[in-house]
Amino acid sequence: MRKQFFYSVITSMTVVGSVIGAGFITGKEIYEFFAFDFSWSGIYLSLLLFTLTLYLISSVSISRKLSKVIGVVVAISNVVVSSCMLSALDSLYCDLFCFSEKVKILSVITVIFLFIATLDGIGFAEKFNSVFIPFIVVAIIAVCLLNKGEAIIPGLSPRSFKGVLNPTVYVGFNVILSFAVIKNSGEKLSPPFKLLSALLTALILCVCIFLISRAIGKRGDEEMPFKSLFGDNVILAKIIDVIMLFAIYSTLVSSVYTVTDFGGIRLNIKVKLLLLAVIIATSEIGFSTIVESLYPKMGIISYGVIIVTCLLREDAQGLQRERTYRLPKRIK
Repeated sequence: MRKQFFYSVITSMTVVGSVIGAGFITGKEIYEFFAFDFSWSGIYLSLLLFTLTLYLISSVSISRKLSKVIGVVVAISNVVVSSCMLSALDSLYCDLFCFSEKVKILSVITVIFLFIATLDGIGFAEKFNSVFIPFIVVAIIAVCLLNKGEAIIPGLSPRSFKGVLNPTVYVGFNVILSFAVIKNSGEKLSPPFKLLSALLTALILCVCIFLISRAIGKRGDEEMPFKSLFGDNVILAKIIDVIMLFAIYSTLVSSVYTVTDFGGIRLNIKVKLLLLAVIIATSEIGFSTIVESLYPKMGIISYGVIIVTCLLREDAQGLQRERTYRLPKRIK
């Protein structure tokens, strides 16, 4: 029981780490999908959808062939996300170390290191996120509560249909980005603890979404609205930079792992290096462009993946009975 609880917390931290990346921590995607039409209904809807979809993905058993097809879709989506994280990392390194924006060497070194670290599987992502995500979440909550600026109050229901559609799409694209992490990290859990892990993940994400949305208000036209809240306070601004740095690392770890895993398909090192080069090249598109134009499209694709996964699921109990039946024959 204790071991299952421990694993459920690790899985939650790993999934949260795959979501709290550059778009989230800068407030850019939070504004695009929540704060522009801030409502309690949008937060509650996200909580429900996160819990339901995370639990379904971790619980549904799918065939090896379908798993590989979905894995390819998920891996390609994570190429986009890794590029987004790398683009944001360029900007952040420039702020922290006063580099020219044309100098990408630190970002390239970072992604190469994470590429090597994740070649052995999900273990590195689990360890990294289980250590750093609790600190990141506590820091987000503390900084939001310390913010003395004008906070917006959520309405009971959204003012427009987008206030319902956008949170739904937001959950969708985050689920597809976390698909491999959810399946591979949560495979050790029994059904009740899979539900516990899904609920804990959803609660952490929705609390952070609520606080950041409330804090950033109408700053959506800015590149990093959450960071801009503390521009006048040098100490808090640097703290935000450090929080952002590790939040980007956490998502980059998960997304690079998903790309290198590539749906369980064995790729040789040359192909993996080619994917790494694609990530670095795609990061030149720009952080805001990726968040505003590509993320919503990935959200729609995600629900297609979830529906296909549920419709074409396999009977896990039937498979287990078949294995149990065949085992004595092999021994005999």
